[in-house]
Amino acid sequence: MKKEHKEDIVSDIKIEHNKVPKLLVAVFYVVAIWAIGYAIFMPGKLAVEPAAAPQDNKGEIIFEGTCLNCHATGAAPDLSGVTDRMPEEDIKNVIKKGRNTMPAIGHLYTEKEIDLVYEYLKDYR
Repeated sequence: MKKEHKEDIVSDIKIEHNKVPKLLVAVFYVVAIWAIGYAIFMPGKLAVEPAAAPQDNKGEIIFEGTCLNCHATGAAPDLSGVTDRMPEEDIKNVIKKGRNTMPAIGHLYTEKEIDLVYEYLKDYR
């Protein structure tokens, strides 16, 4: 027995309505499941800093990984000698709460880590 296909005529053109091949449906579901998994577990989201990272250079690590993205490219002011120009509490407040185009990043770091960044900035030239 032959399957019948639905068809329409549009502008004298016969248009058939065939079923989507099962392979194409299977590929769609595989890609959809992969996309959902990737969105949940995307690279970088689960990255964890090593627990044994030395504390003596943690301020430098945070500074180079976070601050220099803007402050070394000209998108934000150069931070060389910033501790000579601004009081310690003002610098820490800018880190925590942001200012002008700088976003607040205090929620990303502990007080101790912010202190380490400030200590690193004292020698940053």
